[in-house]
Amino acid sequence: MGDIGNPFGVDLATTIFGAGVSLLVSAGVMRYGYRIPEWTSAELIGMAGAGLVVLGALFGVVMVLSGLR
Repeated sequence: MGDIGNPFGVDLATTIFGAGVSLLVSAGVMRYGYRIPEWTSAELIGMAGAGLVVLGALFGVVMVLSGLR
C-alpha cells in the first residue's frame, strides 16, 4: 500500500508548508520591505533566528502532544 502523504516521491505536507512559508515571507517583504534598509544585519539575523526558535518550539510541542515524539 502506498503512502498517502507521499504519492509521487515528494512529501506533500512539507511541500505545502514550504510554499506557505514562502508566500508569507513574500507578503511580509511586499508589505514591510521599505523598512528593511533601516535594519542592520544583526537585527535581521536576530529576527530570523527568533522566528526559527519559535517555529521549532511550536513544532516540537505539536509533535509531543500528538504522540509522535
